[in-house]
Amino acid sequence: MKKLKGLTPKEVENISRQVADAFYDYKYNEADQGLIKYIKSREDMFTYMNAIVQAAYKSGMLYTTSDNQEGYLMLSGEGVGRVGFFDGMKMIGAEKKALGGFKNMKNFIKACFSEGNTIEMRMRKAKRKFLRIEMLAVRPEYQGQGFMRSMLEQVYKVADKKGVPVILDTDDKDKSDRYQHLGMKLDRVRNCGERFHMYDLIREI
Repeated sequence: MKKLKGLTPKEVENISRQVADAFYDYKYNEADQGLIKYIKSREDMFTYMNAIVQAAYKSGMLYTTSDNQEGYLMLSGEGVGRVGFFDGMKMIGAEKKALGGFKNMKNFIKACFSEGNTIEMRMRKAKRKFLRIEMLAVRPEYQGQGFMRSMLEQVYKVADKKGVPVILDTDDKDKSDRYQHLGMKLDRVRNCGERFHMYDLIREI
């Protein structure tokens, strides 16, 4: 796992495009629509993911697998950083645009937080330290070659050194099953509306 730095704005934008394509082209489980329920076009997905990738990169929280950049990871939490205030505000503005305005963004946030708090909010309320995988994507041409496993194992090593659990949430049952196969445990499933579920996962130390 390699932290990305020294990139040009165009290189960061290209990463955002690759991440957006990986999410937009993903084939969801029949029970889930995930982000696609709220983000209707490829360009809107790019706007949404570009905001996340830009904030992650500027905050020193964006990682890749190797010099070949087969996959990308945004990691936050104990000792690895957090998104700065101004980058966070830019991210919120871009997400609002991608979702089609304030009303749609409000509905999206309401859905995501339905049936209780996210696993991150519950961990914070319990005053527990953690690492959180904010985003993980493998470029389509490298999928099925073990890069997701490799990135997770690297995160687990960092977490074990810090003595903290790893958490994430995802919007698809098949993704959740894959994470469980690779060492995480399903904490809970939040029913966020028709064909929209959030799967909270944790890997304890």
